[in-house]
Order: sequence, then C-alpha cells, then structure tokens
Amino acid sequence: MVKQVSMTVGDTFARAMRTWEEGDVAEARRLARQIIESNPTFGGAHYLLGAIALGQAQPRKAAEHLARAVAADPSQPVPRLALGRALEAQDSLNAAVLQYRAILAADPNHAEANARLGELLGRSGKVEEAIHHCRKAIAVNPRHAEALCSLGALLHQRGEDKDAAKYLEGALAQRPDWGAALHNYGLVLRRLGQGERAVAILSGAVELRRDHAGTRANLAGALRDLGRLDEARAQAERAAKLAAGDPSGWMELGLIRNLQGMPEGAAAAFERAVTADPKSVDAHWCLAEARRSLDEKDKAAAHYRKCLELDPADRHGAALGLAQMGAAPTPGKAPDAYVRQLFDDYAEQFDAALVDKLAYRAPRLLAEALARTLDRKSGLDVLDIGCGTGLAAPILRPLAARLDGVDLSSAMVEKARLRGLYDDLTVDALESVLTTRPARYDLIVAADVFVYFGELGPVLAAAAAALRPTGTLAFTVERAEDCASYVLGAKNRYAHAPDYVEARAAEAGFAVALMEPAVTRNDGGVEVPGLVAVLRKG
Repeated sequence: MVKQVSMTVGDTFARAMRTWEEGDVAEARRLARQIIESNPTFGGAHYLLGAIALGQAQPRKAAEHLARAVAADPSQPVPRLALGRALEAQDSLNAAVLQYRAILAADPNHAEANARLGELLGRSGKVEEAIHHCRKAIAVNPRHAEALCSLGALLHQRGEDKDAAKYLEGALAQRPDWGAALHNYGLVLRRLGQGERAVAILSGAVELRRDHAGTRANLAGALRDLGRLDEARAQAERAAKLAAGDPSGWMELGLIRNLQGMPEGAAAAFERAVTADPKSVDAHWCLAEARRSLDEKDKAAAHYRKCLELDPADRHGAALGLAQMGAAPTPGKAPDAYVRQLFDDYAEQFDAALVDKLAYRAPRLLAEALARTLDRKSGLDVLDIGCGTGLAAPILRPLAARLDGVDLSSAMVEKARLRGLYDDLTVDALESVLTTRPARYDLIVAADVFVYFGELGPVLAAAAAALRPTGTLAFTVERAEDCASYVLGAKNRYAHAPDYVEARAAEAGFAVALMEPAVTRNDGGVEVPGLVAVLRKG
C-alpha cells in the first residue's frame, strides 16, 4: 500500500497480512506494531491495526490507526472505506460520508463507496441522492447485497413497493439469513397487502434479531392487520420492554389495546410514545384520538394542536379533529396533505375495500345520470377530478375523445395509470388543475370527491372556468339531513344539504340538469344518504 519500502518491512507486512487472514490476530497485531516501531508512518501497518480493532468492536482505536493509514497514502480507497466504517460505528456519520465522497471523487463508479454513501444518505433523509448512489453501486455490481437492501428500503419509503420487493429479494438471495433485509422485506409485503407472508418474514427477522424492538413492533403491526390481536399484543409488549425509549412499541401497543376495547390502556401507551418522542406527530395524533374517545376534550385538543404545530400541512387532519369536538371552526375543506396521505396509504387496498366492503357505486350512478342528461355522448374532452385508481374511467372512456385525470395521491394515480384508459394523468390539487386549464373540457366528473370539501363555492367556480360554454359537471356528494349548508361527519367527510348545493351551483353559473337522492356507498353495513348531481354551464 506504500511505495518504496524496504524489503524487510515489505516482507514483515506481507507476513502480518497473511497471518491475519489465517486467523492469528495476536501475531498479526504483534508484527504490525513491530513495523510501526521502526517505521511510524508506514500506512499498511496502521491499516492492519485499524482493521483488527474494527473487527474487535473498538471503533475509536480503529479510526485512529485508519486515519494515519489514509494520511500515509490518501489515494488508496481501502483504508478510507475502513475508516468510513469505523466512523459509522461511532455514529460520526457526516465524517464517514466525507470519506466515501473522497473515494468517489477519484473513482465515481466505486461500488462499495456508492453503497455506503447511499445507506448513510438514506438515513439522513436525502432519499433521492441515496437512491442514485445505490443504483450506481448495483450497476457496477448487480449482486451487491448491501446496495440491494438499501435501495429496497429507500423505494419502500417512496411508496414504490413492487420495485422495492425485487431489490430486497435480490439482497436475500445473497444473504438469506440477513435480519435487516428480512425486516425491510416484511414491511414491503405488509404494504402490498400480503399479510400472511409479511408475518412469516417478520417472524424470521425477529428470530435473527430477538432484541431488536423495532422488528418486534413491526411484527406486532402485521399481526394486528390480520386480527391476531393477542399475538400482536405480546410482540408489542416485548418491544416496549426491550426499548422503553423507542416509540414504535408503545404506538403498536396503543393501537392493539384500542382494538381490544381498552381505551384507557391505549391512551396510556400513546402517552409513553409521546414521552419517548415528543416531536412525533403520529404519537400526538393517536393520543388526541384516544383522549377524544374518552371524552377528555381539553386533553385531546391540546394534542391535536400539537400536531398542527409540528405539522402545519396537517397530514393527519388534526384541524378536522378539533372541529369535530367544537374546539375550532369547521374548515371549508379537508387539508390537502391529509387527503393525500389518506389515499397514498389506502392505494393498495382501495379498489377491493371500496367495491367489495363498502358497496361503492358512484361511477355507475354517474353513468346512468349522464346517459339521461348529456346531449352528446361521444367525442368529448373529459376530466376526471379526484380520479383515484380510475374506477370511473371505464364509464367515461366511451364518452371521451380525450380523457384526463387528476388526483392528489401519487400512489392512486399510479394505479389509475395501469388501467391504460387515460390520455393524461396529473398529480396535483384539483383546484390548481381547474384554474390553469380554462375552457378546456366538455365534461368534468367528480365521483365521491366533494365529500372532502365543505364550502363548494370555490371548487364549483373553478370547474365552471375549466368548462366550455355548454359544458357539464357531474358529481356525487353525501346528503346532509336537517342542515342548511354542510356538516363534517364522524369519518372526516362532509355532507351537504340539497338546497345548499343548488344555491352554490347557481352562484357559479350552473343550471341543475339533474339532482336526485342516491346511495353511493355503505358504511358499517348501513347505506349512506347521498346525492347525484349533473350541472350544465350557462
């Protein structure tokens, strides 16, 4: 590793390396120290002592020797890689990143440096850059287990679980008994709705990492998904006991206790989760919901407000929770971040849950209403707002010369794209799309979308602007009883009074072509009162 050394030093170093590789660590260390006594700056000896210390879980000592090895010959990647590992073991992640970047500055295609950099960038939340480096490592070495595992975990974070599964399967093909890869694979399978397989894989990960609280907590979650609540609770309790300062076990324990009809116990677990991580929006929201279920409104409101403080975009809908209790005015619409998160999480199970469990029939009702009211029944430019997974596309495609879709949820849009029925799909807020496409469409359809809007005036006006002079807007809403305008229901969905819908439609320049009572879905086996409406511009 060092140029122009004496044969005596070179021979001794070669013997030391050979001895180390054969497993005689003590003799290898003795020979390396002998070299350093006569040649203190000999990098190879410092590298060997650093590698030995690293293998014996002495990262500080390892880093001292490896830094000297790097100083002796900064162009060598091997000591830098080892130094990066030693710094990682000391949680000096930024310093480790610098070592890997130094290697890549000289050799951008260095597989191991790319893999380690990808792993560390992923931990720090730099997902896109991390994915780039993992892909570079795999391009050089398609069997690089660490890069495959890291890339799988990163794609899971980004919601690309089918691709994530492929990379994690590749990692496990190289290292079948790798607990971390099994854990990540189990999380992916859970997200893909493969509950039984997820439990099997996560159980294997727990066997390999019996004292890893996070793995047990995720196994508890997978068991909870399957309704195996006693087993889930046992795993969650074990996770909480293993790491009282880790909120994941307490969170799972709270969710399971809630399902088992133990509201006070659930609240107590969520309190522990908040104590473990006071900045966890998830923990504050769960605790707020638990306190609300116990009718402890002041305590619930405090945690809803903490959610809003930590997450002003409000992906949990804390503002809706406050409104439900009368602790704040009812918002004019559900927060975009809440709707996006709701449907991103729901995308894999959406079609089966909506059609099979909730008897969703809004697209069919709209198809029947349009058949009765449209003058032209083909060759239309059509926009499906809040298109979701594209359940309305089969009834709209025969009407359309062009069919566009828009939805807040990227996961839902990807499902819609697979249907192959849309000419264009956009991930955006529907008001944004409507206001930037003036007079572009003949027909706009919103199936079960305006249930996330209370005040309909702005969105109806935006739809009117996007329609041509004789255009049509068709939509469904839930119907409010004994209400002058709209109410926010227990499931964070708005219901509207028919007179209110008519009044707002008229203000936006629409005439009512059809407005009828309808049932668009069930909830808990009970039909939900609704309306189907067709409005004509002008």
